[in-house]
Amino acid sequence: MPLDRLQELEIVRRGIGILRDQYKHLSFADFTTLLWSALFRKETILIYVAHLQRSDIGGGDHAPHFPVVKGNLSDLKSVRARLGRVPWEFKCDLYDGVREFFVYVDAENGAIGHISWLYYSQDPNRTLRLGVKECEVMFCLTLPEYRGKGFYPAALTAIQRYLRERGFEKCFICVRQDNLASIRGVEKSGFRLAGTTRFRKLFGLQISRRQDTRFLAA
Repeated sequence: MPLDRLQELEIVRRGIGILRDQYKHLSFADFTTLLWSALFRKETILIYVAHLQRSDIGGGDHAPHFPVVKGNLSDLKSVRARLGRVPWEFKCDLYDGVREFFVYVDAENGAIGHISWLYYSQDPNRTLRLGVKECEVMFCLTLPEYRGKGFYPAALTAIQRYLRERGFEKCFICVRQDNLASIRGVEKSGFRLAGTTRFRKLFGLQISRRQDTRFLAA
Protein backbone atom coordinates (compact mmCIF):
# COMPACT_ATOMS: atom_id res chain seq x y z
CA MET A 1 0.00 0.00 0.00
CA PRO A 2 1.43 3.44 -0.91
CA LEU A 3 2.89 5.43 1.95
CA ASP A 4 0.41 8.28 1.43
CA ARG A 5 -2.51 5.86 1.82
CA LEU A 6 -1.06 4.44 5.02
CA GLN A 7 -0.70 7.99 6.30
CA GLU A 8 -4.29 8.76 5.38
CA LEU A 9 -5.56 5.73 7.30
CA GLU A 10 -3.66 7.02 10.30
CA ILE A 11 -5.29 10.43 9.75
CA VAL A 12 -8.73 8.77 9.94
CA ARG A 13 -7.79 7.30 13.30
CA ARG A 14 -6.60 10.68 14.50
CA GLY A 15 -9.72 12.31 13.09
CA ILE A 16 -11.81 10.08 15.30
CA GLY A 17 -9.71 11.34 18.20
CA ILE A 18 -10.47 14.94 17.23
CA LEU A 19 -14.20 14.25 17.14
CA ARG A 20 -14.04 12.49 20.50
CA ASP A 21 -12.14 15.41 22.04
CA GLN A 22 -14.50 18.04 20.65
CA TYR A 23 -17.81 16.25 21.26
CA LYS A 24 -18.15 17.29 24.89
CA HIS A 25 -17.35 20.95 24.15
CA LEU A 26 -19.61 21.61 21.16
CA SER A 27 -23.32 22.10 20.67
CA PHE A 28 -25.09 19.41 18.66
CA ALA A 29 -25.26 21.69 15.59
CA ASP A 30 -21.55 22.59 15.78
CA PHE A 31 -20.55 18.98 16.33
CA THR A 32 -22.66 17.86 13.36
CA THR A 33 -20.91 20.46 11.18
CA LEU A 34 -17.49 19.27 12.36
CA LEU A 35 -18.44 15.63 11.80
CA TRP A 36 -19.63 16.28 8.26
CA SER A 37 -16.48 18.25 7.44
CA ALA A 38 -14.30 15.44 8.83
CA LEU A 39 -16.07 12.74 6.81
CA PHE A 40 -17.26 14.41 3.60
CA ARG A 41 -15.76 17.43 1.87
CA LYS A 42 -15.83 18.67 -1.69
CA GLU A 43 -14.51 22.15 -2.31
CA THR A 44 -12.24 24.24 -4.49
CA ILE A 45 -8.94 25.15 -2.87
CA LEU A 46 -6.69 28.02 -3.92
CA ILE A 47 -2.97 27.25 -3.73
CA TYR A 48 -0.68 30.14 -2.85
CA VAL A 49 3.13 30.18 -2.94
CA ALA A 50 5.80 32.46 -1.49
CA HIS A 51 9.29 32.37 -2.99
CA LEU A 52 11.66 32.66 -0.07
CA GLN A 53 14.69 33.98 -1.92
CA ARG A 54 13.17 37.42 -2.35
CA SER A 55 14.38 40.27 -0.14
CA ASP A 56 11.02 41.94 0.51
CA ILE A 57 9.36 39.23 2.61
CA GLY A 58 6.45 40.79 4.45
CA GLY A 59 7.02 44.18 2.84
CA GLY A 60 10.65 44.56 3.87
CA ASP A 61 11.75 46.85 6.68
CA HIS A 62 8.65 49.03 6.30
CA ALA A 63 6.24 46.25 7.23
CA PRO A 64 4.53 46.39 10.65
CA HIS A 65 6.03 44.02 13.22
CA PHE A 66 3.90 42.08 15.69
CA PRO A 67 5.09 39.83 18.52
CA VAL A 68 4.65 36.59 16.58
CA VAL A 69 7.22 33.95 17.53
CA LYS A 70 8.09 30.31 16.96
CA GLY A 71 6.10 28.33 19.49
CA ASN A 72 7.28 25.95 22.15
CA LEU A 73 5.46 22.65 22.73
CA SER A 74 5.77 22.82 26.50
CA ASP A 75 4.20 26.29 26.50
CA LEU A 76 1.43 25.07 24.22
CA LYS A 77 0.69 22.20 26.61
CA SER A 78 0.41 24.70 29.47
CA VAL A 79 -2.03 26.83 27.47
CA ARG A 80 -4.13 23.76 26.63
CA ALA A 81 -4.26 22.80 30.29
CA ARG A 82 -5.71 26.21 31.18
CA LEU A 83 -8.40 26.23 28.51
CA GLY A 84 -11.85 24.84 29.12
CA ARG A 85 -12.40 24.15 25.44
CA VAL A 86 -9.26 23.50 23.40
CA PRO A 87 -9.62 24.21 19.65
CA TRP A 88 -8.45 21.22 17.63
CA GLU A 89 -6.04 23.53 15.81
CA PHE A 90 -4.11 23.71 19.09
CA LYS A 91 -3.52 19.92 18.97
CA CYS A 92 -1.84 19.23 15.62
CA ASP A 93 1.23 17.92 17.45
CA LEU A 94 -0.98 15.24 19.00
CA TYR A 95 -2.97 14.41 15.89
CA ASP A 96 -0.29 14.62 13.18
CA GLY A 97 2.99 14.48 15.07
CA VAL A 98 4.13 17.87 13.76
CA ARG A 99 6.25 19.97 16.08
CA GLU A 100 6.81 23.41 14.56
CA PHE A 101 4.36 26.27 14.76
CA PHE A 102 4.21 30.03 15.16
CA VAL A 103 2.01 31.89 17.62
CA TYR A 104 0.94 35.30 18.78
CA VAL A 105 0.98 35.32 22.59
CA ASP A 106 -0.97 37.99 24.46
CA ALA A 107 1.56 39.64 26.80
CA GLU A 108 -1.15 40.53 29.32
CA ASN A 109 -2.56 37.07 30.01
CA GLY A 110 -0.31 34.58 28.20
CA ALA A 111 -3.13 33.45 25.91
CA ILE A 112 -2.40 32.28 22.39
CA GLY A 113 -4.34 34.50 20.01
CA HIS A 114 -3.12 32.93 16.76
CA ILE A 115 -1.44 29.67 15.75
CA SER A 116 -0.07 28.43 12.39
CA TRP A 117 1.52 25.00 11.85
CA LEU A 118 4.41 24.04 9.56
CA TYR A 119 4.12 20.79 7.59
CA TYR A 120 7.08 19.37 5.65
CA SER A 121 7.36 16.75 2.90
CA GLN A 122 7.53 13.84 5.38
CA ASP A 123 4.51 14.94 7.44
CA PRO A 124 1.00 13.47 7.07
CA ASN A 125 -2.26 15.27 6.36
CA ARG A 126 -0.88 17.62 3.69
CA THR A 127 -2.88 19.04 0.81
CA LEU A 128 0.20 19.17 -1.46
CA ARG A 129 3.02 16.89 -2.55
CA LEU A 130 6.03 18.89 -1.41
CA GLY A 131 9.69 18.98 -2.35
CA VAL A 132 12.35 18.60 0.33
CA LYS A 133 12.99 22.37 0.46
CA GLU A 134 9.31 23.26 0.59
CA CYS A 135 6.84 23.75 3.42
CA GLU A 136 3.06 23.95 3.66
CA VAL A 137 1.50 26.18 6.32
CA MET A 138 -1.66 24.53 7.63
CA PHE A 139 -4.40 24.68 10.25
CA CYS A 140 -4.07 28.37 11.03
CA LEU A 141 -6.44 29.78 13.63
CA THR A 142 -6.94 33.27 15.00
CA LEU A 143 -9.28 33.29 17.97
CA PRO A 144 -12.31 35.59 17.51
CA GLU A 145 -11.19 38.24 20.01
CA TYR A 146 -7.88 38.70 18.16
CA ARG A 147 -9.18 38.89 14.60
CA GLY A 148 -8.79 41.99 12.46
CA LYS A 149 -5.50 43.01 14.10
CA GLY A 150 -3.09 41.65 11.50
CA PHE A 151 -1.71 38.68 13.43
CA TYR A 152 -2.38 36.21 10.60
CA PRO A 153 -0.24 37.96 7.94
CA ALA A 154 2.34 38.71 10.64
CA ALA A 155 2.60 34.99 11.42
CA LEU A 156 2.94 34.10 7.73
CA THR A 157 5.68 36.71 7.36
CA ALA A 158 7.57 35.36 10.38
CA ILE A 159 7.27 31.83 8.99
CA GLN A 160 8.70 32.87 5.62
CA ARG A 161 11.72 34.50 7.27
CA TYR A 162 12.28 31.45 9.47
CA LEU A 163 12.15 29.08 6.50
CA ARG A 164 14.48 31.24 4.41
CA GLU A 165 17.06 31.20 7.22
CA ARG A 166 16.89 27.39 7.12
CA GLY A 167 17.53 27.23 3.38
CA PHE A 168 14.00 26.52 2.20
CA GLU A 169 12.98 27.73 -1.25
CA LYS A 170 9.18 27.85 -1.26
CA CYS A 171 6.34 28.07 1.22
CA PHE A 172 2.77 27.11 0.30
CA ILE A 173 -0.60 27.69 1.87
CA CYS A 174 -4.01 26.48 0.69
CA VAL A 175 -7.21 28.44 1.24
CA ARG A 176 -10.85 27.75 0.43
CA GLN A 177 -11.91 30.00 -2.42
CA ASP A 178 -14.77 31.45 -0.34
CA ASN A 179 -12.57 32.35 2.66
CA LEU A 180 -12.06 35.97 1.70
CA ALA A 181 -10.61 37.04 5.05
CA SER A 182 -7.87 34.41 4.88
CA ILE A 183 -7.14 35.24 1.25
CA ARG A 184 -6.57 38.89 2.18
CA GLY A 185 -4.17 37.89 4.95
CA VAL A 186 -2.28 35.46 2.72
CA GLU A 187 -1.85 37.98 -0.09
CA LYS A 188 -0.89 40.74 2.34
CA SER A 189 2.05 38.62 3.52
CA GLY A 190 3.44 38.21 0.01
CA PHE A 191 1.94 34.92 -1.19
CA ARG A 192 0.83 34.73 -4.83
CA LEU A 193 -1.79 32.49 -6.41
CA ALA A 194 -0.12 29.48 -8.04
CA GLY A 195 -3.05 27.22 -8.89
CA THR A 196 -6.27 25.58 -7.76
CA THR A 197 -7.30 22.07 -6.84
CA ARG A 198 -10.50 20.23 -6.03
CA PHE A 199 -10.26 18.79 -2.54
CA ARG A 200 -12.43 15.73 -1.89
CA LYS A 201 -12.78 13.64 1.24
CA LEU A 202 -14.97 10.54 1.60
CA PHE A 203 -15.50 8.85 4.96
CA GLY A 204 -12.52 10.77 6.30
CA LEU A 205 -10.11 9.72 3.54
CA GLN A 206 -8.73 12.24 1.07
CA ILE A 207 -9.66 10.77 -2.33
CA SER A 208 -8.40 13.68 -4.41
CA ARG A 209 -4.77 13.48 -5.51
CA ARG A 210 -2.29 15.70 -3.73
CA GLN A 211 -1.26 18.46 -6.08
CA ASP A 212 2.41 18.11 -6.99
CA THR A 213 4.08 21.49 -6.43
CA ARG A 214 6.40 20.90 -9.41
CA PHE A 215 3.46 21.47 -11.75
CA LEU A 216 2.16 24.66 -10.18
CA ALA A 217 2.70 28.08 -11.74
CA ALA A 218 6.09 29.58 -10.93
